[in-house]
Amino acid sequence: MVDERNGLLTMKKSTSFMLLISVLCFDFWQDAVSQEKVEIGFWTQFWYQYVENGKNGNGLNDFMARRAYFYVKGQPANHLRFFTHIAVDRYGQDGLDNPSLGLGSGLAFRDAWATLHLSEALKIQAGRMYVPLTRNYGATSTKALLTTDLSFFQGGVRGAIFYASKVGRDDGVTFWGNPLDGRLQYRLMVSEGMEDNSNPKDHLRFAGRMAVNLLEPEKEWFNQGTYLGQKKILSLGFGLDSQSDLTLNNQTQQDNLTWTVDAFFDHPLAAGAITVESAYIHLRNNTQTHNFSQLTAGDDAEIFYLQAGYYLPTQIGAGRVQPYMRYETAAVDQKSDTNFFSGGLNYYLKGHNGKISLDYTFVDHQNKDGQSIVTLQLAVGL
Repeated sequence: MVDERNGLLTMKKSTSFMLLISVLCFDFWQDAVSQEKVEIGFWTQFWYQYVENGKNGNGLNDFMARRAYFYVKGQPANHLRFFTHIAVDRYGQDGLDNPSLGLGSGLAFRDAWATLHLSEALKIQAGRMYVPLTRNYGATSTKALLTTDLSFFQGGVRGAIFYASKVGRDDGVTFWGNPLDGRLQYRLMVSEGMEDNSNPKDHLRFAGRMAVNLLEPEKEWFNQGTYLGQKKILSLGFGLDSQSDLTLNNQTQQDNLTWTVDAFFDHPLAAGAITVESAYIHLRNNTQTHNFSQLTAGDDAEIFYLQAGYYLPTQIGAGRVQPYMRYETAAVDQKSDTNFFSGGLNYYLKGHNGKISLDYTFVDHQNKDGQSIVTLQLAVGL
């Protein structure tokens, strides 16, 4: 004969034990999060974009999620950290779909790395991450740009990235750090580089960047493109990227070499803040064909851009306004130049986590009709 009272008592004890375990697990998770061992968040940009002569010679109206990033980062041990972006880019952009890289309809691990943090002067980072070459897309977060988007030659607006990448990243290992209390930051990467069928030799790629901070330091992996009066920055940078014995545009034994110098200034001014950034990029045996210029694989070229903005001191309504401008040009050897003129406004409701932007860009192709591009953006993040 079964003792139902004992069975009921056993069930109650088991249920109480499971509740206790659940409470302890929840408390452990809360404790881990409260100690900043794990952080999660979401951030997105929604766009409307009009492109003159954008589709079969006609105007193109496009609505898209320009970026949608879910991120997780944590510190499971004193000297070990991790970070990942699960992302989709240009979701809904007309004619674009590469799900394996998170472009168009697919989600992908945009950034995914683990860092051995030996000291502030030496960190070893392995995984998929920014290529440490330029400031604009090698050190600056796309969540905190001065302009509505990156420059045309680094994947901005509707342009392509001039160097070999997986949406601005590559797979490899990077040694980096901030010696001299952050007055100097270095990043040295060994990675895969060009991997297509025409380059079976699979030579390693070597890229590096060094920045000198003359005012306040920038110690993080992701910098901001404008600090909105919160920091005083004067940074001078130099970058180098090389991969040997490539096949480019059916030409064999081509050695790619890219070098760049840049300057970034951000400083409070008259209760507002000014931001100025400029870079020169020299390409030899370029690896990629660009969609908005004469630049093709195997070309030698020079790229230059200058951008500036002013964060106005007076609040207008619920936020503050920041007008900006950018000029960008590409001079390809023995081909026509391409020039880009941009101007716009940022309206900040909550810094970079709540921003409305309006951008107008004109593309001067020289050898064909120019194009006007208008972009309206809403950026929201946690």
